[in-house]
Amino acid sequence: MQRNGHAELAPASPAKATAGPGGMLAMPALDDPANPFRLALLAVLLAFVYAILSTPAAYTSRPDTLAAIIWPAPAVGAALLWSLPYRRWPVFLVAIFLSMMLVGDADPLSVGADAAFALLNVFEVALYAFLGRRLVCEKGDIDSTRKLARFTLLLPLLATSVVAALGATIGAVTKHTEWLEEWRVMLVGNGLAVLVLLPALLAWCSRQARATASPGDKPAAAVAAAVLAAALMAAAALLPGFPQEVLRALLSLVLVWAAIAGGLRAASLGVLAAATVGIGLAVAGYGPYSPAHGGEEGTWELQVDLAGMAVLSFFVGIAVNERQKLNLRLERARRFETMGFLTGGIAHDFNNILGAVGGYAELAVEREQAGLPVRAPLGEVAAAVARGKDLTEQILLAGRRGARTRQASDLRDLVSEAVALATPLLPPGVRLTVRVPVAPVPVRVHRGQLTRAILNLLRNASQAAAGRVELRLTASASQLPAGYAREADTGVGDTLERACAWLDVLDDGSGVAPAHVHQLFDPFFSSRSSQGGKGHGKGHGTGLGLAIVAGVAADHAGGVAVWTGRGERTRFCLMLPLLAGQETLQLPLVAPPPPLGQGETVLVVAQDAQARERTEDALAALGFEPAGYDPAALAGGPQALQGLGEQAELLVWLDPDAATENLLVALRSSTGLPLLRCSSAEGTGGEAVITQEAGVVTISGPFDGAALRQAVKMATGRSDAPPARRDGDVDEEEGKLQP
Repeated sequence: MQRNGHAELAPASPAKATAGPGGMLAMPALDDPANPFRLALLAVLLAFVYAILSTPAAYTSRPDTLAAIIWPAPAVGAALLWSLPYRRWPVFLVAIFLSMMLVGDADPLSVGADAAFALLNVFEVALYAFLGRRLVCEKGDIDSTRKLARFTLLLPLLATSVVAALGATIGAVTKHTEWLEEWRVMLVGNGLAVLVLLPALLAWCSRQARATASPGDKPAAAVAAAVLAAALMAAAALLPGFPQEVLRALLSLVLVWAAIAGGLRAASLGVLAAATVGIGLAVAGYGPYSPAHGGEEGTWELQVDLAGMAVLSFFVGIAVNERQKLNLRLERARRFETMGFLTGGIAHDFNNILGAVGGYAELAVEREQAGLPVRAPLGEVAAAVARGKDLTEQILLAGRRGARTRQASDLRDLVSEAVALATPLLPPGVRLTVRVPVAPVPVRVHRGQLTRAILNLLRNASQAAAGRVELRLTASASQLPAGYAREADTGVGDTLERACAWLDVLDDGSGVAPAHVHQLFDPFFSSRSSQGGKGHGKGHGTGLGLAIVAGVAADHAGGVAVWTGRGERTRFCLMLPLLAGQETLQLPLVAPPPPLGQGETVLVVAQDAQARERTEDALAALGFEPAGYDPAALAGGPQALQGLGEQAELLVWLDPDAATENLLVALRSSTGLPLLRCSSAEGTGGEAVITQEAGVVTISGPFDGAALRQAVKMATGRSDAPPARRDGDVDEEEGKLQP
C-alpha cells in the first residue's frame, strides 16, 4: 500500500520482486519443518526487499511516479505468505511493519501517521494472503478458470477496494488530500500490482504450482514471450510515432501465443516483462504511455492495457490447460470403453480355455497315484490356471464388464471388510487410520467389487506411505465434492452433482511425479516395473489395481479423483451416489438386524455407573454378555481379569481420562483384547465420528445403539451380511504406481 498516493516513488522496478526460484521468492518452500534461524533470516530479507520497494529516496510530487502506476511491495509479501502455515505469519508481518516504520523516517509525516500506514501495509498483505488461501487455492496453484475468477474478483477488486478506502482515509486525515482521488490512485496502483505480479510469483515460486505444472508448459515459450514482450515495449518507446493500437495488438498476440504454448507460467512471465519494461520507460519519460507525451491519460491507458492483457492471457492459458485435462479424461474414457469391448469377448473365452486346462490337470492328478513325479508339475499347472483366472477377472473389472448385481448396502460395512483385509498386508512401520460417520452411508453397489476397489486404494496408499495412511468416509448432500473433484489433478468417471458418498484415502508419501499423474488409471501401467518399487510378494505389479478402482467407480455411476504432486501427500477420492430417500428404506439395516454376538463376554470399564449400565444394556441387545467394572476396582492391576480376558471378545472403555490411561494400556496388554473407546468429546467439526487406528476403535461424541453396533463391528471384524465375495483374490503386485 503506497503511503502518499501518487506523491511517492519507489526507485526499484517491479522486476526486483521476481528473484526466481533461487532467490527471495522461492521461499514458499518454507512449509518444510521450521528452522528458527532460517525463518529469522528470511524475515530480514523480506523486510529488506519491502523497504527497497517502499523507500522514499526517489519520491517526487509528479503524477508520473511508480506509486501512481503500480505498487509491487504488498504483492511480494502476499506471495511469500500464501503457502506458509498461519503460525509462521507473525514474524514476517512484524518484519513488514518494522520495515515501513524505518521507511517512514525519511518522510515529513508524524510517527503516528507512519505507524498507521505501516499497519495498513501489514493488514493488506495479510488480507491478500488469507483470502487467497481460504477462498482461491490453499497452496497457490491457480490452475482453473474458477480459481482465476475468484482470484480476480476477491483480491485486485474487493480486497484492494477495502484497503484503498482505509488508505485514503488515513491520507485525508494526515495529509488533508482529496479522499476520492487518493482512493482511486491506491485502488489502481495496488490492484494492478496484485493482478499482474501475484499470479506470476505464485506460478514460478510456489512449490505446489511448480509440481502440478501441465506437461505442456514449455520454459522456452515463457522465455520467448518475455523477450518478445519486452522488445515490443522498448520498440514502442524508442521508435517515434509508434501507434498504441499496433502495440496493443502485437502484445496481445504474443501473450495469447505464450498462454497457448506455455500455459499460465509463460503468460505470467510475458505480462510481467511487459509491465516491467513499459512502466520503467513510462516513469523515465519514454514511450507512448509516458505522462510526458500523454499526460495522466497515458498513465491510465498503460494501466488499462496491462490489466486487460493480463486477464486475457491468464484466462487463455488456464482454459487451454483445462481443455488438455478434459481431453485426457475423454481419451481415458475411450480407452476404457475399448478395453471393455475387447475383454467382453476375449476374457470369457480365455476363461473357458483355462477351465478346460485346469479340468484336465485335476483329472490327471486324480488318476495318478500319490507320490509320482507327475503330481508336482500338474499342481503347478493348476496353480497357473488359478492365476490366469484371477487375471481375467481383474481385466473384466477394469473393463467394466464385471457382474451387474447390485444391492443396498451400508458403505461403512464394506470399508470395515476392506480394512480387515488390508491391515495384515501393511508394510512394517505404516499405520492405518480409519474415520467413518456414526450414521449409515447407504449406497447400491456390488459388494465384492466395491470392497476390492477400496482394498486396492488402501494397498496402493500403504505401499507409497512413509508411515501413515488415512481413510475418511463422509456423506455429502451438497455439490461441494463435485467442485473439488473438478479441480483434481486427474480423475475418471463422473463428478457427482448430487448427494454422494465421499471416500478419501490419503498417504504421507512423496507423491506422484507429474509425468505419471495422467497415467495412474491406465490398465497395465505401473512405474514399479521400471523403478523396482517396494511392493510385497513376487514381481513388480500388473498395473491393474487402480484401473480396477476406476472401472468399478465408473460402473457404479461414480468417479475417482486424485490430488498429488512431487513432494506432496497423495489423496484418492472415490465418489459414489447415495441412495435416494425412498430407496434407503430397502437397506438391510432398517429391518431388525441379527445379533452380532452369541453370548461372548465383553468387558465394560467406566467410572459413571449409569453410563456403564446403559452400555451394558446396548451390548446385551447385540448378543453379548457384558461384564462391567469400575476403574477404581482395578487399581491393584489388571491381573484379576486375565482369566476372564481369555474368554472375552472385546474391551469397552467409557471416557478414559489421563489418570486411567496407564491402566487402560496395561489392561489391554494383559488381555490382548481389541479395544473400543467411547469418548463424550465431539469429533472434528462437532460431529460424532468413529475412528480406527492400530487396533483401537474410538467413538467421539454422543452415540446411540446403531453407532455402538457399527463400532463393535469395526473392532471385532463382524458383519451384518456374509463376507463379500471378492472377484478374485487380491494380487500382492496390483496396480501400485510409485513416484
